Amino acid sequence: MKNKVKGILFDFDGVLADSMNDNFLAWEKAFSDLGVKIQKEEYFILEGRRLIEIAKILGEKYQINPEGYQKVVELKNKYYLDLYSFKFYPGVKEFIYLLKRENFLISIVSASPKEKLEKTVPKEFLKKFDVVICEDDLEKGKPDPEPYLKASKKLGLLPEECIAIENSPLGIESAKRAGIYCIAICSTLDKFLLRNADVIINDFKELRNIDKLKFDNHSETF
Repeated sequence: MKNKVKGILFDFDGVLADSMNDNFLAWEKAFSDLGVKIQKEEYFILEGRRLIEIAKILGEKYQINPEGYQKVVELKNKYYLDLYSFKFYPGVKEFIYLLKRENFLISIVSASPKEKLEKTVPKEFLKKFDVVICEDDLEKGKPDPEPYLKASKKLGLLPEECIAIENSPLGIESAKRAGIYCIAICSTLDKFLLRNADVIINDFKELRNIDKLKFDNHSETF
């Protein structure tokens, strides 16, 4: 990377929030209402797509009437709000504080509806982000580059001036297609499935230990 790193772009579920299991339970219950039993990994591999696309892909696999796809999404959103127990991964709040102290611009780039984030995430935490991109803001979701291109543009940065933090193959593809350096976290999937990222780490706390992130001197670059 030739440009200085100025922006850090975070996926939300499975990166900042330890919420993937709650999301799965909501999807599982929604599909169960239609007589279908889904498996955790088949949802995890689709994480990052727009909700209607997840419903369509799994709906086609289990031969659900297409008229039911939107209903599944509505049920999923309802059950998530009923079931969730929000918590951050260890080190998240400290890392965000560090980035703000060092004057990095930061963004959330999520496939979640804005309503879900506003109802479940502490408001003071969301306010720390310069830009929040949600499903509502997008015509195309991950793996299309639109989410990350829109985030970098709203931050006033070039893609080369940003780093994306992801936990899914589709999110990695979205970031890479946008021309953004991508670090993947093995919070939900095996390293092999995240192999297209530039760097793979085991957990969020390792971000503090990556020698390429020079927080003691903001002029340092990759």
